[in-house]
Amino acid sequence: MSRGDSGPRPYLRAEERRTQLLAAAAALIGRDGLGSLTVAGVGVEAGVSRQWVYEHFSDLDDLYRALILDRFAALDATIDAARRRLTGIELATFAARQVFVLVPADRRILRALVDGAGWNRPELAGIEAELRERILGRWTGFVRSVGHDDLEARTIVWAIVNAVFGLADQIEREGLGVEQAVALLGVLIGAFVEPPTSGHRPRRRSSVAGGDRQRAAEASHAH
Repeated sequence: MSRGDSGPRPYLRAEERRTQLLAAAAALIGRDGLGSLTVAGVGVEAGVSRQWVYEHFSDLDDLYRALILDRFAALDATIDAARRRLTGIELATFAARQVFVLVPADRRILRALVDGAGWNRPELAGIEAELRERILGRWTGFVRSVGHDDLEARTIVWAIVNAVFGLADQIEREGLGVEQAVALLGVLIGAFVEPPTSGHRPRRRSSVAGGDRQRAAEASHAH
């Protein structure tokens, strides 16, 4: 017997029912993976008929989109609010902590969007691109400010984003403490972006010819 056949459904207002269905969708993904999400599956998970799901979401793509926006609007707002009092590494580690304490299902959805993989739904490409550009727009300016050019800054941002998800895996699978993960991430970010104590700025990319001229000058001084 499916959950949808288990008995009379309690009355819920439209917004409450929508919230229940989105929670069921997240639970389904968290347990069975991104490819498991179907309208019928959400109905079974929530204990309602498939038709009830269609009353709130026009199709599966609408359900995907609503789930993404619902799950990460609050996260985004929390990080934006923190920008009023935190900057640089403090803001980055604060943002990472918010990711670390997400429920695993929500974190997997976010990771799939950031990676641009796992959904296999062209209709969501716009949301994926918007999320990635929002991340880059939020952090690349800070990385550039310590001496990296634009390509290096974007590369460093993605390296740190991937490190956040790698640490989250260790929290979930190996029992790494959240504060331990935050501390480790702070060390990693510092290695990338903090100006060295000697005062030497990170070297910007130069042309091959420029590099050759510098090496030739060094060689002539050596002789």
